[in-house]
Amino acid sequence: MEEEAYHQYLSEKHVPLLTDLMVQNKIVDYTMQHNTSETKKMIGQMFEKLPESNVADYDCFIHIVFSDVQDFINVKDDPHYKKVVMPDHGNFADDKRTTMVTGWFERHIVEGQAVAAEGGTKVKGVNGH
Repeated sequence: MEEEAYHQYLSEKHVPLLTDLMVQNKIVDYTMQHNTSETKKMIGQMFEKLPESNVADYDCFIHIVFSDVQDFINVKDDPHYKKVVMPDHGNFADDKRTTMVTGWFERHIVEGQAVAAEGGTKVKGVNGH
């Protein structure tokens, strides 16, 4: 799939299959970081001596934030997810290259403002790319 078509598919076709289900299951936040050949060039501007091999070769990072891991498990256990959302991954995802990590996010600056001087604002989540 061409780069532009990939990003358009994610935003316009895949996301609508999933958002209502996530809201119904109390998912706090669901974001995508789209990485293109153009945006990856910005790394060289910020880190001049960074070898190209150190630039992540992922087209998209998905961030899903939840209060309780069971909320995300409920999304994955839902019949709509199993019948519609999961099979749609075959239209854009490379299962051999997809990786996952879980942890928490600390937000120290939100919309240009410092928040919670001691340790930031913490929320749990999963990242996939």
